[in-house]
Amino acid sequence: MIKNKQSMRSFIAFVVTWAFLILTVTGIILYIVPQGRIAYWIDWQLLALDKTEWAQLHMIFGGLFIATGILHLYYNWKPFKKYLSERIAGHIRIKQELITSLLFTLLIIGASILYLPPVSWVFDLNETIKDSWITSPDLEPPFGHAEEVSLAALSRRSELDLQQAQEALRKNNISHNSAQDSLKSIALANNRTPKEIWQLIQHLKKPSETPVDKILTPLDVESQYGGSGLGQKTFSTIAEVTHTDLSLALNRLKAAGIDCVAEDKLKATAENHSLTPIDLLKIILIPDYRPNSGSTGQ
Repeated sequence: MIKNKQSMRSFIAFVVTWAFLILTVTGIILYIVPQGRIAYWIDWQLLALDKTEWAQLHMIFGGLFIATGILHLYYNWKPFKKYLSERIAGHIRIKQELITSLLFTLLIIGASILYLPPVSWVFDLNETIKDSWITSPDLEPPFGHAEEVSLAALSRRSELDLQQAQEALRKNNISHNSAQDSLKSIALANNRTPKEIWQLIQHLKKPSETPVDKILTPLDVESQYGGSGLGQKTFSTIAEVTHTDLSLALNRLKAAGIDCVAEDKLKATAENHSLTPIDLLKIILIPDYRPNSGSTGQ
């Protein structure tokens, strides 16, 4: 029990310490968790906590660390002032250290914003670790946060036969109230993951009403691949996912003034040319397409 100011000072110091330790743990975990679209799709958890709960812990203890840090300074203001006055009285120069530390901090900020090494290596490692969770294409959702949409909307976007999908769920003892239930709610109600529910219905495609060799339009590409998480994929993987010849894809990009190789990533290449990943997908999938200039294939 806190009885006096000294006890409060000790209490605050311990809370700051615990908050720092918990922030360290949650920070490391959030650094290595899968991308959101994967984490929520496979219902990723660690120590019975999912990605959202780890993020909430990090946020709460971040705020607690700031608040108790301010209180710690408040309760130790006199010793802090005494320390500074003694250093000044002793003619110990801190100007150089102050300026150096400030410049170092600004350097880190600048390198982070401009994505420069060695800071960029931390970001690259983060992406590599997150991508390493995807050990199979089956772990990818059909589009970003597909678990949040209703079964009806999912069926429409993925061109599934809704009635057959509902029948397949019933045959597999997957209960749901209606086609307006989200994949996430259906999964939770049946102690499954959204991915497992999707695997039961993903093969129930409607008969195609358009020719297989139909030339896609920009809207087709956006509808089919928007939010699909392809930005972090290499061009070789993208060619496989989109059923496009890799050489053809690279040649179309080169013709558009974009030099890249099979192992380059879509998002990084797009950013290097002031474009979006969807822009590059349109160039790959639509003959003679050029960003901001339309397409002869429309």
